[in-house]
Amino acid sequence: MDMADKVINKKNALTGTEVIDNLLDRQLVDLLNELPDPDVILRKAGIDYAVYNEILADAHVIGEVRPLRAGLLGFKHEIKAGDDSPQADAARELCENIFTRQPNSAMRWPDITWSIGLAPLVGRRVHHVKWQVLDGKLVPEKLFDISTESYAFNADGELLIRTIRQPEGEPPEPYRWLVTRHMPTRQNPYGLALLSCCFWPWMFKNGGMKFFVKFCEKYGVPWPIGKYPQGTDDKGIAALVERLQSMLEDAVAAIPEDVDLSLLETKTSGELPQERLVNLCNREMSKALTSQSLSTEIIDGGSRAAAETHAQRTVENLKADRTLVADTYNELFKMITEVNFGPNVEAPKYKYVDKKELNTGDVNFFKQASTLVPVRREDIYKRLELSEPTDGEDVVFTGNQQRENTPGEQAQFSKAEDEWTEQDIAIEQIINQVKQAIDSGDTLEEVLANIVSSYADLDTEALRNVVTQELEGDFGRGMVSES
Repeated sequence: MDMADKVINKKNALTGTEVIDNLLDRQLVDLLNELPDPDVILRKAGIDYAVYNEILADAHVIGEVRPLRAGLLGFKHEIKAGDDSPQADAARELCENIFTRQPNSAMRWPDITWSIGLAPLVGRRVHHVKWQVLDGKLVPEKLFDISTESYAFNADGELLIRTIRQPEGEPPEPYRWLVTRHMPTRQNPYGLALLSCCFWPWMFKNGGMKFFVKFCEKYGVPWPIGKYPQGTDDKGIAALVERLQSMLEDAVAAIPEDVDLSLLETKTSGELPQERLVNLCNREMSKALTSQSLSTEIIDGGSRAAAETHAQRTVENLKADRTLVADTYNELFKMITEVNFGPNVEAPKYKYVDKKELNTGDVNFFKQASTLVPVRREDIYKRLELSEPTDGEDVVFTGNQQRENTPGEQAQFSKAEDEWTEQDIAIEQIINQVKQAIDSGDTLEEVLANIVSSYADLDTEALRNVVTQELEGDFGRGMVSES
């Protein structure tokens, strides 16, 4: 079989849809011999993966999840070629172009990014890659997630795809599946789901909320109490109760004059037990999702510094979550590169880049290093991930730019000669005389003698007095500034 036949067979194999068409609905057959999800909480509670959607519907949980989504989608990213070879650059361009087409009819690329980014919340995400031939290249036609009922993992942590032909799961075909897992282990290849850690706080919160509402209904409003006279018949008592009940609705009531009416109010102080339970559960869920609780809401006081420290922990978690997304996209880029350029071409890299952090860290590093040892320009450009400009390119460089003086700071010697004062002219003449004395002397002694002879008529006593006054003035100013 020649190379052309191999390429044709690869394209035919990857563009087929048999596997995705045969995906098995988990509800049709029971679990057979794959490794079951070892999630302790789900197993003991007798629930399944679907409970995560209910937990996400909690107002506090979704309030914590939305900033996580914003931190993922709002961060800048870039795609870099694997190396400097022309083929690696062509692979980079091919991978960049896939983001110009919609991944599937129901989602955009930010939706796919978030779908991958859900892995820390639900433990794992599996996406299917459907290929097509476009301009002679194999590129993804569709990229979409599949339900948890359509896949499993075996005891070795390998993915199994459940199909109608093999409901117990079959090994996946290469170049078709992207697997993203959060903190997987050999014993738990399904990954650790943060929403699973929220299950019991969520359950207790909902139970506590139910009793909290009952408490508010029962004790949140005053109780109207009417005292009826001795000997009142049942009909009269029922009429009084009816009037008291109407007071709860209308806040007014008409009662006989001889009826004693009073309002019984519930006296409470501090945080109610039911409210404490709800707040405690909210804090526990915040810790599971973002590793902090103070930056979300501060209860019973708190400091701004502590809240900012807690918020920084969320930032560190977001970095780790972005790594999962970048690794998944890099796996996709590796597939695209291998099927089009072969395994020997370096695949491009999808990277999230914090430019602000890069500037404050790396730039200061090179500033300090260059004062100790010579630093290669190539290392600086490589570390800062910048391209060195070639001759003739339009560049912006302010490294050697001096600070501009304000008009009042302009040096006086820069004035034009026609603006010189008498003092300026006298100083210029003295400077010229000193220069002539230096030029006419061959040794230092001769130069000093020439300077002294040039000012033979100088009154040394007057000079001594002037110098003494200046020194005393400087000493006095120094004493004042020190005090």
